[in-house]
Amino acid sequence: MELRDQDDFTSLSVVVVTPSRVWLDPAGLTELAGRGGDEIWRTQLAGMVDYAESKGWLDEAGRVSAHVRVENH
Repeated sequence: MELRDQDDFTSLSVVVVTPSRVWLDPAGLTELAGRGGDEIWRTQLAGMVDYAESKGWLDEAGRVSAHVRVENH
C-alpha cells in the first residue's frame, strides 16, 4: 500500500490497480457460500468448474478465473 498526496486534504480517493479477472478457489467459494453440506449445490459448482476448465479458465492450482465487476452504491 502506498499513501500519495499526503498533504492534500481537499480530496480523498483510492487508486486501485485491478486486473479484469481474479482467481478463486472452488473450496473457498463453497465455504463462503456456506454450502459445504449441500450436495446439489456442490455438484452444480463442480459443473461450472468443469466448464471453466474446458475453456481454459482454470490455473495450475485449480482456481477459477472470475470477472471483476465494480458496483457503485
